This record gives sequence, C-alpha cells and structure tokens, in this order.
Amino acid sequence: LAMKGMEYSVRGVVNEMVYVPLDFESRYVGKEVIGVFAYRLGKSGTSLALSAASAVFGDVGLRDLSFLTAAAAATWCGTAWRLADLLPGKEEGGAD
Repeated sequence: LAMKGMEYSVRGVVNEMVYVPLDFESRYVGKEVIGVFAYRLGKSGTSLALSAASAVFGDVGLRDLSFLTAAAAATWCGTAWRLADLLPGKEEGGAD
C-alpha cells in the first residue's frame, strides 16, 4: 500500500513537471500520448532493470536494495538540479 501511494504521488508530480514549460496546445495534444508511453516504458524498464540486477547479483537483500535506492535518489536529485538550471527564470522572461 505504501509503495502504491508513493508511486502515484511521485508519478503525478513528475508527470505534471514535464508539461509545465509547454504551451497550452502542446500540453493538450501530447499529454495523453506521452503519459501512456512514459508510464508503460517506465514500468517495463524498471521491471527489466530489477530482473537484470537479480540475475547479475543474485538474491538482493534489504540492505543492498536500500543502497540501490539511495543511489537512484541521489542520481535523480542531481539530474533534476542540473535540468532546473536549464529552465528560464522569471527574470529571463520565461514566465508570463
């Protein structure tokens, strides 16, 4: 139950963050298509990655999974930080 709650909360936020810089027409036209493909590819990719990790490393315990989760979170934060620097700010004329 906790995992489903986290999945929906994170997915909802990330899903909306992707569309913030787009204009109305782009959001309207592409939102459903991108959402469906990203959702399906994300779930499939995660499943394949976990299967590959299980095949390579054998039985992954809770400690190992915690380290992998921390590494993924750190990578995610670093990537989000770098991408945020690429967005135009209010002083640059990016917002109305």
